[in-house]
Amino acid sequence: MNSLIWFRNDLRIQNNLALKKAIESSDQLEAIYIMPNDNEWFIGEAAQWYLNQSLGILEKELKALGIRLNYYRNNASEILNKKITKENIEAIFCNQSSNPIQIKIDEDVLSHLPQNCQLNYVGRDTILDSETLHTKTGTYYKIYTPFLNKFNQVITQNKLEQQLCQITKKQYFNLSERTTYLQDLQLLPKNKWYLKFEKYWEPGEKNAQKNIGQFIQNHLHEYDKLRDYVSEDATAKISAAINFGEISTADLYQTLDQVLLTSNASCELGIHTFMKQIIWREFAKYSLYHFPDAYLKSVYQYCDNEVLWNGDDILLELWKSSRTGIDIIDSAMHQLYEEGWMHNRSRMVVASFLTKNLGIHWLKGARWFWNNLVDGDLAINTMGWQWVAGTAPYSAQFNRIFNPIIQEQKYDIKNKYITKYLPSQPILNQPIVSISESSRAAKKRYIKIKQENY
Repeated sequence: MNSLIWFRNDLRIQNNLALKKAIESSDQLEAIYIMPNDNEWFIGEAAQWYLNQSLGILEKELKALGIRLNYYRNNASEILNKKITKENIEAIFCNQSSNPIQIKIDEDVLSHLPQNCQLNYVGRDTILDSETLHTKTGTYYKIYTPFLNKFNQVITQNKLEQQLCQITKKQYFNLSERTTYLQDLQLLPKNKWYLKFEKYWEPGEKNAQKNIGQFIQNHLHEYDKLRDYVSEDATAKISAAINFGEISTADLYQTLDQVLLTSNASCELGIHTFMKQIIWREFAKYSLYHFPDAYLKSVYQYCDNEVLWNGDDILLELWKSSRTGIDIIDSAMHQLYEEGWMHNRSRMVVASFLTKNLGIHWLKGARWFWNNLVDGDLAINTMGWQWVAGTAPYSAQFNRIFNPIIQEQKYDIKNKYITKYLPSQPILNQPIVSISESSRAAKKRYIKIKQENY
């Protein structure tokens, strides 16, 4: 049987159920990656550099298995139907995605798929199936803590192991001829602004496993104590690897569970805290799956009322370009521009400042993050911004406003973060808005729309 293995955000060999099933079921197997022409929310600009590197590494790994990886940029349904007809493809294997954009692509593929070919979902991009987690009343969870409790209630070693597999490294097939090249995806712009990322990121499945091992050995035991300090290098920095599926979250969770069994009591809180971060990521994917338009509009639709937002593009540009006159904000935004990444504490602080103090709609900030984050994940980005903005059921209250000055004093020990990232010659000597006055104004705006809607 001639088959295709369709890679999406699962760019790994090991613990890839779709790849294993495809190898076992096929006489000849070809791998494909498809980029849609309209990719505004399919992938951000900075993340395209990481994708390009990861695909190049995956191509070499697949070649050793006798599997050619080909690249296409067009409508997925058209590409697949042409290959089905031309190459007599009888089966397509892939992992099931919870991403609403990929789901729409899949629906279009299925609606046009010839009867002589079958699309087989084997495995998924979440630890638990988003369709199977419900409240006692049969609805989906809208708040993290009940979701967390349900997750811990139903997760078992058996459910984790069902998503794990090992693939022996040997040549399974006769390698087909190359018909496409990675450059066909047009992931990299001509001006090569992305080269700076090479100093900070190590794409690829093997590097991801190496970085996990180093984090577990060096930082996991104190993760609960240091994770909020922007001045400390205490986070895992594996978010891009998780987003692109270079590592399986089920495998990562099981690894942490095994570490927990052999650790001493003083390390347990750090391990549990990190495991909760993985479950938070699960909740983000779960939430976007059940509210698939959340990356475009507030879950609480009344929060898109123009009364709440001022739409000042000048303030937005000052925020983007590290010119707010507030050290921790400008340092964090410079870190984003330079590294394609930002500490999670910094993400909350700059998001709160944009949405509450500047009164700019969270979607404008989310869009900027999306195109500048190497680890840009649609579900995580959406939930992060709506959580801070207070525009969804899982959010912090709108009247919870991060004071950037206090955040800097608490989480930047000896100004290490600001010293590293703040431009040596700050452009502004004072904040573009008063922290106290803008916070009071934000609360008044929110009270007004609450009164109008309740």
